[in-house]
Amino acid sequence: MAALDNNGTQAMVEKAKGERERLETGRSRVSALVTLAVVGGIALLLALVVGGDPNEAPSCDDRTMTRDDVCVIYSSGGGGSYSYQEMIDRRESGDTVKRGIGFGFAGLCAVLMIPAAMRLDPSTPWGTKAAGPCPRCGGTNLREKKTTHSVSQGRTTYQYTGVVTLCTPACGFSSCRRP
Repeated sequence: MAALDNNGTQAMVEKAKGERERLETGRSRVSALVTLAVVGGIALLLALVVGGDPNEAPSCDDRTMTRDDVCVIYSSGGGGSYSYQEMIDRRESGDTVKRGIGFGFAGLCAVLMIPAAMRLDPSTPWGTKAAGPCPRCGGTNLREKKTTHSVSQGRTTYQYTGVVTLCTPACGFSSCRRP
């Protein structure tokens, strides 16, 4: 990491260069897609395994119930007497909500993969086209993007924000200005 100058200019330039490299090599796209796939897979797995065996007898106060038992629950919300079948229904209704949340989260991850793949496409250039030629090589390859760099020292966090302008890696020109 670059040493910080008094306004964080070099750190913002280095951060922008790293971001451009990750985009161009496809590492950011792969990381995003793998993360979404893993999180979605875990959500799907949990949704599929929520609950136990539907033929398993319900329990009341950590005791397995028989068909003739009645479970008395003392609670400020939802207390009462429940038969064997009512306890099975209570267990299954809770499992249905958990399954729905799991399937919903897995679906959300699957849907988010599409914009992540499109937005992080390696063929998409970093930043926006900057006006004017490059001061170093004279080419019209300048691109710029607003960049923020944060540094924490103890309980204080310093944020440096600027518009970083980069030319091609072959040219190596970089600059940073306040937005």
